[in-house]
Amino acid sequence: MPAHAAHEGPGPVARGTHLPQTRRTAEAGHARWEWGVPVTGGIALGLYAVFISSETGNSAGHAWLVGLVTALVSIAVGHVLLRERHRMVAEVRAAAFGAFFGICMGFLCSLSGGSVLRSTAIGLPLGIGMGLISYYVFYTHEH
Repeated sequence: MPAHAAHEGPGPVARGTHLPQTRRTAEAGHARWEWGVPVTGGIALGLYAVFISSETGNSAGHAWLVGLVTALVSIAVGHVLLRERHRMVAEVRAAAFGAFFGICMGFLCSLSGGSVLRSTAIGLPLGIGMGLISYYVFYTHEH
């Protein structure tokens, strides 16, 4: 019985390096994530804003308008954050993601009828927490 032939391919890939990609597959992968994640998050945030706005006594048309504007703004900001993430250092990127998350949560709290102080008291710690978690993830993946 013949011996099993060794693998002829390249050796293991060093940590931090990536296998070469063609330009077409690299652009397709980036475009999918740069639009898919913000659109999914924006739709979820917009629908939740519609729910909260309709529960506070607004008309259906007003609630859907608030949800549409919320979704469009969050999709745009999320897309810009994901598209420009490679140009930012880990600290700035984490602060941007944390601020975006904190603003979204504070906005939802204010939409439900909370005061500015209550919305800030909810959005600020959530944003700081998201910023710290984001920094940890970015730092450990880069170093």
